[in-house]
Amino acid sequence: MTILELLAAVTTVASVALATRRQVALYPVGLLATGLYFFVFLDARLYSSAALQGYFTVLQLYGWWFWLRGDRGARPQIGNWAWSKVALLLIPATVGTLAVSALLGVFTDAQLPIADSSILTLSVLAQFLLDRKQIKTWPIWIVVNVLSIGVYGSSGLWLTMALYLALLGNAFYGWWTWNRAFKAQSTA
Repeated sequence: MTILELLAAVTTVASVALATRRQVALYPVGLLATGLYFFVFLDARLYSSAALQGYFTVLQLYGWWFWLRGDRGARPQIGNWAWSKVALLLIPATVGTLAVSALLGVFTDAQLPIADSSILTLSVLAQFLLDRKQIKTWPIWIVVNVLSIGVYGSSGLWLTMALYLALLGNAFYGWWTWNRAFKAQSTA
């Protein structure tokens, strides 16, 4: 564990806690966390996870805007897309996993290219759903967290593995709280 990994983990916890509570401040805190984790993952030769941090930076800027003004200039409510729509979004995630892992396997010394690529593509999907304020972001994050626990633990990133254990519990909590909030907004 390094000081950089510790700072990245702490800011990630703060960002995710804000997301669970549906607070727009998750975005500036999340931008800091992704910047820190870029260097943590680069040093660990987890190149897909490092690249994911760049993607998170761009998508978090979009999410920040959407949560403030994405519903015709107003803050959007929680959405609940059908599972069939989410399943269609899993198709490019699967293709992306195969393509990125093949490239990593051929051109880099990457550790665990398939699992690392799966974290990348499923995180892209989960972050997109979060930024669109969709409840089904949480089950996708659950899968990402389970994969991450294995990958980061086997790479010796023990603090990051512990972080993803906590994030796994938080994802279940987020799913529960967002469902309650969705039901409340539906009856209002």
